[in-house]
Amino acid sequence: TRGARRLMTATMAGSWSAWVGETWRPTHAWAGAVTLASLYVLSLYLWPRRLRSPRDHPAVIRARVVSLVLTCVVSCALPGIALQVALPCEASLNAGVMIPTSISGATGIGSVQGALVSTVASLFLCVSLFLGPLVALVLDGGTDALSRLFRNALSLSTAVKWRNRIVAPVTEEWVFRGVCAPTLVFAGAATVAGAVFQTPLLFGLAHAHHFFEVKERALERLVTGNSARNRSSAGGKDSTPTSYQLRTLNISATKNAAAVVAAQFAYTYLFGTLAVFLLLRTGSICAPIAAHGFCNVLGVPDLRKCFTGRNAGLIAVAYVVGICVFTAALWPATDPSWHAESKWRDLVAISRATREMRKR
Repeated sequence: TRGARRLMTATMAGSWSAWVGETWRPTHAWAGAVTLASLYVLSLYLWPRRLRSPRDHPAVIRARVVSLVLTCVVSCALPGIALQVALPCEASLNAGVMIPTSISGATGIGSVQGALVSTVASLFLCVSLFLGPLVALVLDGGTDALSRLFRNALSLSTAVKWRNRIVAPVTEEWVFRGVCAPTLVFAGAATVAGAVFQTPLLFGLAHAHHFFEVKERALERLVTGNSARNRSSAGGKDSTPTSYQLRTLNISATKNAAAVVAAQFAYTYLFGTLAVFLLLRTGSICAPIAAHGFCNVLGVPDLRKCFTGRNAGLIAVAYVVGICVFTAALWPATDPSWHAESKWRDLVAISRATREMRKR
């Protein structure tokens, strides 16, 4: 009976694989990518309310780490189905390209040399791009400020630091870049350009849930300030905001949260385009992970320093020089000949075949 059960299980698995192979279409890869992006966010809110907010509480961070790790495991199903179970897409057949048969082949996680080379290239590009903020930091606080920044970056003494420098870069890059981007191209669902410029939309939208937390904090801050002003005008007596004041404060908090989330979407989208490009060019997930960690340490550049302060001119020049170096080095630093795990030429060939098919 045990042998019969094994035979039945194998038959069912074979039937399921055959059905997937026959029914799978490139558009299903996009459906899978959208589903994973949604799951990544929704998994953070499956816990009881006490483990959902505030986001910087160690217990909340631990719960979210569990959610994100499980999401990363589940996400492996998309390339598993698209690259291993489903039949090769027509674009790959037309291009004469053998698609990777494993997620490690698509993301280069099995190569130590590839990881080191891609990490160095990624960090060089990030330092170039952030030359302006780095120069501003040195001019404001000296070289000690720069050394303190990176010493602090290597310190993982709190749950918040673990989340920002390890968990977020690894899990976000794995799901949004490592799983989604190459799978979409190899499955014939997107061209290289589509992967670079369209998949970051999912990454940007995945940060929109911060709206509610930002609004809650802004409203709390506004209500506190309003209550203080009311007490001052009432001679020190406690005075709660009126219903009209609460509505006004709620509108102000909503506008504030919308502006913050819009700016965050723009920043995460732009970073996402760079991260996808780094992955597709170098063939290693370590490249976008390194870039993500670096950007999380430095934060969003303060462009106001280019226009105000005694060192504004020098900082502005550093920004321009850094952007020029980044632009000039982007292509050669990610040259596939330097990166043994790169699938760039195969991706480009499939991308061209996909475009030709769409023209028919």
